[in-house]
Amino acid sequence: MTLNPFLELYQHPVDTLTAAAYVVLLLGALVATWWAAGRNALALDSQWREGWLLLIPFWPAVRIVAMFVILAADLLLVAAIIGVLT
Repeated sequence: MTLNPFLELYQHPVDTLTAAAYVVLLLGALVATWWAAGRNALALDSQWREGWLLLIPFWPAVRIVAMFVILAADLLLVAAIIGVLT
């Protein structure tokens, strides 16, 4: 594999463009999960300010679990992007 992306595009156009499209799709998914994580964080913050100190209600607990799932998906997406680029 060459270090120059333009030379790589010239030598292997289908492989290079497919990898670039895959990276763009992964970056789009990463932005979408960041949006979902931010929305969950804002909702949790507003629910926390409304008042629950000791026992977490069911739906905020679901949002907390969703945050961990979203963060795990983000890590998988970053790993996939690094795997495509190397």
